[in-house]
Amino acid sequence: YIRAASPASWHNTEEPLWAAFVDHAPEMLKFVETHSPARFDPNRDPDPYAELPGGMEYGRNVSPAPIRIARLGPWRGKIRAPTSDIPISYGEIVDTFLYAHPKKGMFRLLPRLIWRRLTGARVRGQALTIGLLKGCLDHGVTVWTECPALRLLTQDGRVTGLKVARHTQTKTLAASRGVVLASGGFDWDADMMAEHFPGPVEWTASPRCNTGDGQRMAAAIGTRMDHMDQALVMGATPVNYEGHLHGQPAADYFLPHSMIVNRHGRRFVNEKQMNIGLAFAQMDPDSGTPAHLPAWRIYDSQFARKYPHAMPNKSVAGNRFQADTLAGLAGQIDVDARGLVETARRFSGFARAGIDADFGRGASIWDRNRGGDPDNQPNPTLGSIEQPPFYAMPFKASFLATKGGARTNQRAEVLNHDGAPIPGLYAAGNVMANPFGSKGVGAGTTLGPCLTWGYIAALNAVGAAP
Repeated sequence: YIRAASPASWHNTEEPLWAAFVDHAPEMLKFVETHSPARFDPNRDPDPYAELPGGMEYGRNVSPAPIRIARLGPWRGKIRAPTSDIPISYGEIVDTFLYAHPKKGMFRLLPRLIWRRLTGARVRGQALTIGLLKGCLDHGVTVWTECPALRLLTQDGRVTGLKVARHTQTKTLAASRGVVLASGGFDWDADMMAEHFPGPVEWTASPRCNTGDGQRMAAAIGTRMDHMDQALVMGATPVNYEGHLHGQPAADYFLPHSMIVNRHGRRFVNEKQMNIGLAFAQMDPDSGTPAHLPAWRIYDSQFARKYPHAMPNKSVAGNRFQADTLAGLAGQIDVDARGLVETARRFSGFARAGIDADFGRGASIWDRNRGGDPDNQPNPTLGSIEQPPFYAMPFKASFLATKGGARTNQRAEVLNHDGAPIPGLYAAGNVMANPFGSKGVGAGTTLGPCLTWGYIAALNAVGAAP
């Protein structure tokens, strides 16, 4: 399935890493559950390309089970808060169509939510972090926080440790078995983003500490860097978080009565597909700038009436525009009026027929089973855009994760420019050159490989790999 879903030429370089991932992912899950309180529940998320050879309608995806934060004791205050504190698990989001009907879904889940509030249970990413950290602490791992790594130390071509900053002092850490880079992406480094992702970037949804430290340290010792132009890009909604406007992944743009257009007023993508970011990465060959940015989400009063919870936040400047006509709306957002009016007319015809003849929105297994509104027929993801007033919200490239970094082999060993392993250096997660790239082959195509490559790196660093 991975081979069928990935870009055509990627198997030439990535297939050994795909095979290592497939072989080790089940082992990793068993290892984590054996050595930590983290637990994983299966959910009904389909493969985004389930129709391809090897694809599955459900059964491949798992997500963290709820866990009480009190299990961390004095470490509980170190867990980063989520952008949304409603304690709903990922599987529950998938199963209850919360995007379309949050009140109905919340009522169904109310007993569980009350119990989680009372017991301090956490879900999703927090649950995974709590479980992993508790496992580390229980096994005697020393954890230093507020301790940035500064540079890798080498001797005779081997990585022997690193310099870190701790309590205003610089310290040297020796590494007899090796160093594993697991420092995340470079989403919040302005210079690296400008170099590899030219164009407007706002409402980034990843932690602000993802500033490319690991990529810079690896490059400084002669590491081969790869896939630096690959990233997980989605639409996001701006929320106030830790004193800043921060991106929160959004689902409004694939509900009925909504569409996305470019400056010409034209649609250019199936808004419902998982890898929508690929369309925003397309570059204009003449100008070298993004071909479809700026882009706009367009809604009408039907959307506002059915899904008020998904309407753009008007308290954020420049986030919500409104007009009584589509032409008037186009004038406000500097979009071609004739193109927008014609696109809405054509889109509304598709909605009535239940078939998107341009981009196939709602036709795939992913589209039908993931999000949308099951009460909206004949196509749960399509609805006409024809009843005033009309609304617009900017669709900006919101990064959930960059996927470029140190090139590794199937043993998670970091490679130099000649393709040879650098002794003593491993990489896992978004600091490595992700073997799946921008085109995710499933929900969690960053997190699942992050965990698995951490496991692979550790096995090889301690000499436990076969």
